[in-house]
Amino acid sequence: MDPGQASYAEEGPGGHGGGGYGSQAGGERSTGYGGYASGRPLEPSEQALFSTLSEMLRSWRHVNDGGGGAGAEGGATRSRRDGSPDARPLTAPEMISVLSMLQPEVPIGLRLAIDDPSQPITQRLKTELLASAQRLGLDPEQACLSPADEDAIDLVGMLFDVLLDERELVGSGRNLLGRLVVPYIKVALLDRRMFLRKTHPARRLLNALAEACEGNEGDTPHDRALLSKAEETVERLLSDFNENVAIFKTLEEEFRSFLDQHRKRVELAEKRTAEAQRGQERLETARHRALAALEERLGDRKLRAVAQTTLRRYWIHHATVVELRHGEDSEQYASALRVVELVVSCLDAAASGAGSLSALLPNLESALAPVLASSGTTGQSAEELVRLLERELSGEDGTSMEVAAGDVVAELETALPDAEPAPIPVPARDEAAPEGLRLVSDRDKLDYDPDDAEKIRALAMGTWVEFVGEDGTVQPAKLSWQSPISSRLLFVNRRGGRLCVASAEELAAMMRNDRLRIRAVNTAFERAMHQVLGKLKTGGTAGEA
Repeated sequence: MDPGQASYAEEGPGGHGGGGYGSQAGGERSTGYGGYASGRPLEPSEQALFSTLSEMLRSWRHVNDGGGGAGAEGGATRSRRDGSPDARPLTAPEMISVLSMLQPEVPIGLRLAIDDPSQPITQRLKTELLASAQRLGLDPEQACLSPADEDAIDLVGMLFDVLLDERELVGSGRNLLGRLVVPYIKVALLDRRMFLRKTHPARRLLNALAEACEGNEGDTPHDRALLSKAEETVERLLSDFNENVAIFKTLEEEFRSFLDQHRKRVELAEKRTAEAQRGQERLETARHRALAALEERLGDRKLRAVAQTTLRRYWIHHATVVELRHGEDSEQYASALRVVELVVSCLDAAASGAGSLSALLPNLESALAPVLASSGTTGQSAEELVRLLERELSGEDGTSMEVAAGDVVAELETALPDAEPAPIPVPARDEAAPEGLRLVSDRDKLDYDPDDAEKIRALAMGTWVEFVGEDGTVQPAKLSWQSPISSRLLFVNRRGGRLCVASAEELAAMMRNDRLRIRAVNTAFERAMHQVLGKLKTGGTAGEA
C-alpha cells in the first residue's frame, strides 16, 4: 500500500487516529509519544509500511549525508551532534515543548530555508530544534534527536520542500503554508498515521489550504477573502494546537465549508469558459463551411475588387450568422447560397458578354439587402455598394475591368467608411503554449509520439496537468472540456479561466518537449508525498522538486 493512498479511519476519543511514536510495534523502542497521541497502536500492516518508509529514509540519508544525518558522524550516531557521542536524545515531552516554543513564530533560520528553494528545510529545522533546547535548560551540545524523531522531521521537511517549490505559491500564500512546518512536525510525532492515511484530517487541512493559496495573488475580492480565511485558519492552528490532533478536524471542516463556496464560483467560471469555447468553435466551423461553399461555387473565377468585398467579406459574414442562428439545412441558409449563385451568374454573363446580364442586375439589390444588413450596411450605403457592383459587372463606358479596379476600390472606401462587417473573433493566444512550440492544425508538421496522443485522448475530465514554460515556470491546469466538433481539449486554471486549447497531437508534441506533464495526483499532500517517495527510492537530493 502506498503511504499516499492509504485511507484514514477516525478512532479514539480525540476524534482522530492514534499511532504516535510511543505506540510502535515490532519491538522498536518507544519514544514516549503514546500519551500525546492517545490512540491505538498502528495496525501490523501500517507498522510494516512505516518501517519500510523508515528504512528508505535511512538509505536516503546514507547516500546524501555520507552515512549520517544532520551533523552525524556515522550510521549508529546519525542523530547526535558532532563532538558529542554521548549526547542524549530529547524525550517526547521535551520535543513537544521545543516545537511548541517554535510554533507561534517561524525562526529566522527556518524562514530563510522556506524562502530559499536551494536550502533544504530538514537541515535548518533540526538545527533550530536542537538550538532551542537551551530554552528548556538543556545543553544543546549534549542534546540530539532520536532516530524516530529524525524520521518524522525529515519526512515533513522533505514534504514541505516539495510542496513549497512545486506548487504555484506566491506572496502571502507561500508564507502561510511555510508557517505550517512546525505544527506538522508535531502531528508527525503525535500521529504518524498522517503519512499513511489519505483522509487524515491534517492532510485534508493542508490540501484545502494549499488549494486556496495556489495561484492566488489576491487579485479579486473573492481571492482576497479566501486568503484572509486561510490566514485566520493558520493563526488559529498556531495558537490553539498543543497536543490534541483533533483541532485539525475542526479547522478543516470550518475551512472546507468556506472553500466550497469558492469552488462553486470556480465551477461557474469554468462552465462559462467552456460555453465560450464551444461558441467559438461553432463560429469557426460555420465560417469555414461558408468559405467552402463559396469556393465550390466560384471555382476558378477571378473576382474584382467590389465582388471580392461583397462575397468574401459581407457574404461570408452573413452565411456564418445564418448558420449559427438557423442551421446549415435551413431555408435561410439555402437563400444565402442562392445569393452567391446569382452573383456567379452575373459574373459569367459579364465575362461572356451575354445580354442576360441586363436581366440579372435588377435582382442584385433585393438579393444582397439581407446580406449587407447582417453587417449593419443599410439604406444609402447598401444602395451605393450595389451600384458599384453593377458598374463593375457591366464595365460601364467600356472601361476594362482591370483598369477600373483601382477607381472602384477608391470609390468604395469613400462611399462606405462605416460599412466594415463585424469581425469574426480570433481565439486569443494560449498562455500555456510554450515559446518555440507553435500550435498548428497540420499534425504532419508536429513531432509527437502517437502513444502520447492516445494517452491524452484517454484523459478523464478533471485531470490535472502541468504546462512548463521555457524558463521552467510551471502552470497547473485542469482538463475541463473536449470539443465534439474538433476534439480539441480545453484546459483551465484554478480560477476556471481558459489556459490552453489544443489537439491531442499538439499536446503530445508538448510532452515530447517536456512542456506538458500529466499529474498522477493533484492534492497537495498526496502529490508531495508521491514525489518524496520517488526521491527516497532514487536517492535524490533534498530540496529537489
